[in-house]
Amino acid sequence: MNTNKKLISPQWQEEEALARFQIISPLLEESLDEAKYIQLRRQQAEKYDLSDKTVRRYVNAYRQNGFEGLKPKPRHYYQKGNLPDNYEELVQDAIQLRREVPSRSVEKIIMILEMEKRVAPGVLKRSTLQRHLYEAGFGAEQMEVYREARKSSSKRYCKPHRMMLVQGDIKEGIYLPIGKNGSKVKTYLSSAIDDHSRMILSSKFYDNEEAKIVEDTFHNAILKYGKFDRCYFDYSDKSTMPILSETA
Repeated sequence: MNTNKKLISPQWQEEEALARFQIISPLLEESLDEAKYIQLRRQQAEKYDLSDKTVRRYVNAYRQNGFEGLKPKPRHYYQKGNLPDNYEELVQDAIQLRREVPSRSVEKIIMILEMEKRVAPGVLKRSTLQRHLYEAGFGAEQMEVYREARKSSSKRYCKPHRMMLVQGDIKEGIYLPIGKNGSKVKTYLSSAIDDHSRMILSSKFYDNEEAKIVEDTFHNAILKYGKFDRCYFDYSDKSTMPILSETA
């Protein structure tokens, strides 16, 4: 058994306790009645992508032990030698998944990685991956700051009018029993959105990632919402990429 272990740094504990206090601070008002308290607690849980039980535990810990009660308990964790050989790659995959959807929880990230067969079920532990995301600057509380900043800045970098630019992309989906004799087939989600409004113009799952699904995506978008001026589609197979003019 490998006994080479490391303690969580006091600085990390302080920062995590402060983040937890910011979550529960609205719930500490003594004037709140029980119904209002429960409603506000659930709102905070939803806002920070936590379970109601977790927020309730934070509140109870603060009421019992003050700010010290919010600090993660000192614990040991195994160093890299006890993690999967490709753990750094998995962390980067997890960071990408959180970049795509900043509110995505660690549990959902692990589930996606398992469903995509990037890692075997049960290998990734929530607490370990959560710590690595936090240290990389992609913790849940850190992403909340990012989301708030993005609300005020995202419109600066988009086209001024709808249908001036349509963007598309393909993402890997789950395995579904839609193959021969019910065999599982990997699916792919092809989507197109309007750059200005961020409205989804077309989004559909396919059983392949051939160039024809790109054409189908844009055809569906045009049929529903009319022609657009320009389009951009990030498609890896350039040799089979359909030729799409700037004017649809």
